[in-house]
Amino acid sequence: MPVRTMPWTSAATAAAALAAALVGAGVVSASPAVAATSPTAGASCPSGTLSLRTLESGCTTSTGTVRLADGRTFAVPARGESVAALSVAAAGAEELPEVVVTNTGNSGVAVRVGEAWQGSPSAVRQAERSTLGTADTAHTADTGAATVRPSAASTKCTSKANTQNDYRWSSTVQWYYNPSGTRTTYGDDALRSAADAWTGTITSCGTTVTSSARESFVREATQAPDLTKDGGCATNNGYSVMGWGALPAGTLGVTCVWYDQNGVAREADQRYATRYSWSSTATCSGSRYDMQAVATHEWGHLYGLGHVASGTGQVMEPSGGTCATGSRTLGLGDMTGIAAKY
Repeated sequence: MPVRTMPWTSAATAAAALAAALVGAGVVSASPAVAATSPTAGASCPSGTLSLRTLESGCTTSTGTVRLADGRTFAVPARGESVAALSVAAAGAEELPEVVVTNTGNSGVAVRVGEAWQGSPSAVRQAERSTLGTADTAHTADTGAATVRPSAASTKCTSKANTQNDYRWSSTVQWYYNPSGTRTTYGDDALRSAADAWTGTITSCGTTVTSSARESFVREATQAPDLTKDGGCATNNGYSVMGWGALPAGTLGVTCVWYDQNGVAREADQRYATRYSWSSTATCSGSRYDMQAVATHEWGHLYGLGHVASGTGQVMEPSGGTCATGSRTLGLGDMTGIAAKY
């Protein structure tokens, strides 16, 4: 909200009135953990949970938590690093917008929710420059007017729609699986098949491409994925862990990817929602979600692909229905995207 000039002569009184106005407008929380006043540019951010308004001051930090308007929380990544949160929604549910939190160091922290950057002005300008010509221009979509929108089934092998995010892996993804809370018996097998769908020689839709993306399952683990129940990303620990847990209603899975200022991915964790029923057998029936299909989508995010428009028939559409086993197999756009990326 705009800051008005107060007629009081007392600076302390004016500051108190401004803080009260911000709390009343919902810009900051009255909780002591959230900064009620903003530091100056270049100063250290307050400890605890930070609002986007506080980050707009240009303060710097390598600790703390950023809280978004939708309730999601993100641990501030290390200086010079970013974290991206990407998800897949149940059919008909509202999609969680993609989020990127970038810690530029001395320029502060920038946060992208959907397509809009917020936070430190200097950090926002730096983040926009670094992503220009990557994520946006890497999008390939079919053109040409159509009076009748084709079905996803008819476009799976004709649409080249794909979106590439601004990170990739330069080495093999070494990953772990935590079965705690699992909703399906063969979750690890489904995850392995999903991971393999994007690597090596890929044949689908009568087309063959080659992807240099690589992954290797290490073993089962007891540590949890570095995600939060609100669909945000917690502090990373250097291990890529896939597992289960609470997520917002309508969200089937979320992937968090941490990467450096050169776009090199360092860690990726995944969480799948325990609120839904899942299937990981060869066939699927009833109101269950196919684990391999959903995981194939999330591994696409892990490797650096973003969402494409619904109706294109691709694995990377933003949502999927129950027993959507067709999404175990890549579409032409998915293959085009991964081959271009790797």
